Amino acid sequence: MKQWKRIILIFLLFVSWSTAYGQTNFNILGLGQKIKDGDSLFLSYKEEGRSVFQTAIASNGKFTFTGLIRTPVKANLYRNQNPKYADFINDWVEVYIEPGIIKVNSLDTLLNAVVSGTPLNTTLQLLQNRLSSLKEKMREIKDPELFTDEERKDTALLNHSKRAIEQNFYEGTEIKLAFAADYANSQVSLDLLENLSRINSHIFKVEKVYSMLPEHFKRSAKGLIISERINKKRQVMIGSKAIDFTMKDSDGKVINLASLKSKYVLLDFWASWCGPCREEHPNLIAAYEKYRSKGFTILSVSIDTEKSKWVEAIGKDKLTWTQVADLKGNKGEAYLKYGITSIPANFLIDPNGIVIAKDLKGEILKSKLAELFEGGK
Repeated sequence: MKQWKRIILIFLLFVSWSTAYGQTNFNILGLGQKIKDGDSLFLSYKEEGRSVFQTAIASNGKFTFTGLIRTPVKANLYRNQNPKYADFINDWVEVYIEPGIIKVNSLDTLLNAVVSGTPLNTTLQLLQNRLSSLKEKMREIKDPELFTDEERKDTALLNHSKRAIEQNFYEGTEIKLAFAADYANSQVSLDLLENLSRINSHIFKVEKVYSMLPEHFKRSAKGLIISERINKKRQVMIGSKAIDFTMKDSDGKVINLASLKSKYVLLDFWASWCGPCREEHPNLIAAYEKYRSKGFTILSVSIDTEKSKWVEAIGKDKLTWTQVADLKGNKGEAYLKYGITSIPANFLIDPNGIVIAKDLKGEILKSKLAELFEGGK
């Protein structure tokens, strides 16, 4: 009798503790027809800045996760690929953890899974439905990261895949923005905008949709982050005067932006650890070699914090134009003055020191420079 009283007391304490801290139960019930016995499932999400990680083992194609959550949060489910260690993950699905029973059903593994059972997951699935055709296209494109050594030698194939992936990405971005406008009252849209606000070239499209959000979303932590990013992007606009700054190059020589006046300057922000930045370097090298004799130059600002890695990347990528850094990362002078929120980022400045374009890359950069130096050829 005493033992039962003790168990009941512990249960009541647990319930009262959970209630006191505003926590509620969530349950994920998964079923994948091609998930095998013994497959490992990983659930990963962040709650109030703290990483939460759970694992489960599948049996008869089924798996479950349970736990407590204070507020709804977006999470990822992975199969047989621990996100802590995997470099490339191809079998996963997004879910929202929220009170209630969350159902994840698939005719496959986690691929093409349908998520349902709770309000946010129902809305998330509507978004996935809109993105489904793009996902099909994406599966037909081989990621350059998975190319064989022989395939990497085929520059035409490599560039074709990169362009296809980039086009797919931006088409998906437009779909997500339209969806967020249609479902402005959903947290799904708030999360979408928080992620999309990292994209330099889309920040003002994000701002337009952000204005449609209810006030409580705008006042939320993510809402304030979006607002801050929008405001930072307004620090240096097309048509405004470029902000001067002084910084040292890799040899310790003091360089200031104003000293490059009388030339067209591409002010480029990058870092040794930024993959997309370094993928763009061949394009920058080609542009620099083609137009340097016509009054074009590049000033690259690294947001590295370790000089050795920065200098090593300069040499490895064969960058011959001026490179500067104060090694303060995202606290650096130029980074803050220009309102950078993500890299790569760049500003094209005319000989009068006026910003005439922003965030040019690939074919768009080539087209803009041809317009300036070759009359649009």
